[in-house]
Amino acid sequence: MQAPNILLFDEPTNDLDIQTLTILEDYLEGFAGAVIVVSHDRYFLDKVATRIFAFEPDGGICGSMGGYSDYLAQREEQAEPETERDTQQKSKDSWKTKSDKLKFTYKEQREYDAIDDVIAKLEERIDGVEKELVKEASNFERLQELMEQKTALEAELAAQMERWVYLSDLAERIEAQNQA
Repeated sequence: MQAPNILLFDEPTNDLDIQTLTILEDYLEGFAGAVIVVSHDRYFLDKVATRIFAFEPDGGICGSMGGYSDYLAQREEQAEPETERDTQQKSKDSWKTKSDKLKFTYKEQREYDAIDDVIAKLEERIDGVEKELVKEASNFERLQELMEQKTALEAELAAQMERWVYLSDLAERIEAQNQA
């Protein structure tokens, strides 16, 4: 295939490191064709999805424009007040379904545990490149390479910081939910 116009992904973020995941996200944002993704990674869906099709508990499929956050907002708006009968039926069937409690996925938990170290290492690498820039001020070829390296590291740092904000917010919401 030289130039595909449709891509199909099943859990594409599983087993990807952060750098590869960032490259995949960047590629998909600029991809001119259609991309169909099956994923549980909410952050990834928010980042690349323009339309969500979700399987609902009743077996139906719900379509929503935007990313995963938009889908959740639309779902909350459409939620109707439950009747007493619906509530009783749900309580009888509660053992059949998962709870709606917020929690980290396994991958998110591993990433959350390590993200501070990743950010610190990126900052150290940027500092090292800046020091080398000063040393190589007269070597224009090396200077160009170092500037490109610094730009790439800063972009990766920005992506990591954005991810850190998301994971920290999720951790706070999980903590608040657990305390309630």
